[in-house]
Amino acid sequence: MSSSPPRATHVGNWIRCLLRAALAVSVLGSSAVLTTIPARADSAVSPKAGRFTIHGAGWGHGWGMSQYGAYGAARRGLSWKQILAFYYRGTQLKTMPSGTKIKIWITSDNDNSLRVLPATGLTVRDTAGHRYLLPTGASYTSWRITRAGAGYRLSYRTRNGSYVTKSTGLTTGAWSFSTRSKIVKVVLPNGSVRSYRGSVALIKRGSGGRTINNALLEDYVKGVVPVEMPTSWAADAVRAQAVAARSYAVRLRDFRTYSGFDICDTTACQVYGGVGRETAAGNAAVKATAGKIVTYHGKVALTQFASSNGGYGAQGDYPYLAAHRDPYDGVIKSQAWRQTITASSIMRAWPSVGTVKQLQISSRDSAGAWGGRVKTIKIIGRARTPASPERPSNTCSGCGPRST
Repeated sequence: MSSSPPRATHVGNWIRCLLRAALAVSVLGSSAVLTTIPARADSAVSPKAGRFTIHGAGWGHGWGMSQYGAYGAARRGLSWKQILAFYYRGTQLKTMPSGTKIKIWITSDNDNSLRVLPATGLTVRDTAGHRYLLPTGASYTSWRITRAGAGYRLSYRTRNGSYVTKSTGLTTGAWSFSTRSKIVKVVLPNGSVRSYRGSVALIKRGSGGRTINNALLEDYVKGVVPVEMPTSWAADAVRAQAVAARSYAVRLRDFRTYSGFDICDTTACQVYGGVGRETAAGNAAVKATAGKIVTYHGKVALTQFASSNGGYGAQGDYPYLAAHRDPYDGVIKSQAWRQTITASSIMRAWPSVGTVKQLQISSRDSAGAWGGRVKTIKIIGRARTPASPERPSNTCSGCGPRST
């Protein structure tokens, strides 16, 4: 079951945030107009009953693949390869080696320790290759790695909730947990448990630590696809999503430098939920596209994607992220939206403008309906008239339809 795009109230909050940051509202969709479609795109518009009405289409930044568009294209008979070629112009597919790994920062485990549930064959290892097999039994309710000076400390939690330290003989290099089943159950600070494939390590971060999941790339993608796209959608759309997610991860791994990890597990990178978010259909999509990534002139492409482009893709920072008409985005459902914003809320954001008299779209990107996405908007007030700057840079893959 898929969730809907952001509700109108959420859009309103997003628009208000954008206005407070002096950003153009139409970064939300393919374009936006005020009250009614004006004869000229730069006509100033006055509020009606103290409100401006904003019309637009699409959800997200609009760069790269539209997820609703991929669904529509699949329903129209396009294969996953054709979908990727449509959204990432001039690219080619390449196959990654089967043993490729990736290191994911588990951001929700943020208490500077790593705690896991007992399991058969649960082992602690250091970077020098030494290992310590953990004992089992009713006395051990969980195991925890914490920092201790320049190194680490291992302890177990008893049935009464106290911790007892265990001597391991391991070195001061990063310590990690692994099991025979290759699934580790991590206990998060709020007490919930989340399972991850591969191993889970605590790496040094100042005097504390950061939890890192070291997993096969294919296992990582299994935990991404169902969170980024409902896997009940057409199979070729889900396969296209698998390749886009895999490519995006490799791109970040190869072109960005993070301390001790390749990618995070939130929308700041792309969302990763571990074993608990996997689905049979999602895993099938990963298997059907095993190892495939999108490349451009021999280098992995930045395969950005978003929920909907509103019928026209936006121009990104690379030639393969081209502005183009998208006939598939509205096949499944209309992505049009409308939202109102009060003149008083704009005045509260910019009190120096005084009473807000009009809004005026001063520039567009020329790609799409109504002259394209808005780049700048003037706020015309009794005191002064500031202009909003161009769109913000994108820092995530995302804004896509999430599974529930």
